[in-house]
Amino acid sequence: MIESLKVSDIISKENLSFLILSIGLSIPAILLGENLLLALPVLIVIMLSFVFGERLILAIIIISLFTLVGDLGRSLRLVVQFVDFTLLGILFLRRFGLNFQSYPKLPKSVLYFLLLYFSTMIISAVMSNYPFAGVGLITQQIAFFIIAYIFYSLISSVKDIHLYFTCIFIVACILVTFSLLAFSQGDVSLLDILSPNRPRVSAIISNIEASTNFFVVSFPLIISTLLLKRNFTDKAINYFLIFYFSLGLIITMSRSAIIGIIVSTAIIFYLLNRKRFYQLLFSITLIVLLFLFYTPLNELLTTFLRIESGMSARDYIWKMSMDMIKDNTVFGIGPGAYQYEMLNYFPYMLGDWWGKLFIYFNEVTGGANLSHNFFLTFFTEMGILGIMTAVALPIVFMRIGIKTIKKYKNKDLNNYYVIIALFAAGSSIIVRNLFNSIGLLYVGGLHTDLPFWIIFGSLIYFYRAPSKVQSVELAS
Repeated sequence: MIESLKVSDIISKENLSFLILSIGLSIPAILLGENLLLALPVLIVIMLSFVFGERLILAIIIISLFTLVGDLGRSLRLVVQFVDFTLLGILFLRRFGLNFQSYPKLPKSVLYFLLLYFSTMIISAVMSNYPFAGVGLITQQIAFFIIAYIFYSLISSVKDIHLYFTCIFIVACILVTFSLLAFSQGDVSLLDILSPNRPRVSAIISNIEASTNFFVVSFPLIISTLLLKRNFTDKAINYFLIFYFSLGLIITMSRSAIIGIIVSTAIIFYLLNRKRFYQLLFSITLIVLLFLFYTPLNELLTTFLRIESGMSARDYIWKMSMDMIKDNTVFGIGPGAYQYEMLNYFPYMLGDWWGKLFIYFNEVTGGANLSHNFFLTFFTEMGILGIMTAVALPIVFMRIGIKTIKKYKNKDLNNYYVIIALFAAGSSIIVRNLFNSIGLLYVGGLHTDLPFWIIFGSLIYFYRAPSKVQSVELAS
């Protein structure tokens, strides 16, 4: 006689485990579809990660988040993010569990900023003509800060900060390598770099300002290392990185990235080597004078730095944003409402070249704010509270950075140089956002904004840790 099946047998621990495993495996299968074989290397990587430890998992997460979520197909991007976020969650819960008291604390100034930020978005959305346009954006920002907090919370020593920025170096190298390959395979030569219509090449991440952000972050750490290290091998490696990343800058030619690197280098020299600071200042002054009065150099730099293109239509975009602000000063147009209001203030004919270009940008960015200025972006969409929030972020960063520098001055030399590099890198991204809207907050995504918050989280670690925290040598 056949034994009857009991409900308890169906919901047994073994069957539930099998059910959960089946559902977990079916998600990537559904998302990948015909590209299911791509899940195999991901599965192998996960298995190796659990064998070799937590830091390898973190390294894989960072590198994949910054290189495999750019211009890849939506299905693969979703799988990469699903795997990475799952692994991050596992690492966090393994270390802290659900014991909220053990979660790493944030400085009060950061908590006040986050409260101001989300309150501003909600108030502006409620008062907007498009109250539901910002729901997705607010949700996205909540998820972003959860991820940024997890990265911060997983810093248990300076070695973890070393790991984070080693991964960023690797990402920058990958971007340069693929960009050089794309450049070499195109119908251009190195001589075309000096032509007025030369191409700007960026592989993997087609948004040039987003890809060059990794160079802006990397240069301060390399410069600090060169000032600290005396070993020939260390210096040779770091000089090579400068050369290699400079190649990436040349073929992408982001003027805001160059400005950011000059700013961070000036900050590092001013704080660590005043003589080199004055040498840099003299060199910049000399180049400017030669540019003004020496015709051959003037022509070369005009072509190379795309000076003939002026502000690349930024002046028109800024005027458009200012007109929006005049009409919506108090509460702004609302988070996510830029795509609905843009055409009302459009400075171009819809059929001309610039008009078509910005309509295209509006489509590919999903209607993101195109103000090309961090502060104008916040002011246009969130009004007076928005500009207050935008100004508050640099103030909070500078306050924590300066206090941390003072705390570690005349203490451990390795840590002090790392802190200076972190402060310079973050400051350069802030300065760069006078000409762009990505790299800090709100407009971009993980691969554009997370590097700044990894920098900030690392700086907060030093800010909260005892000044005698064990040091580790800078990456070489």
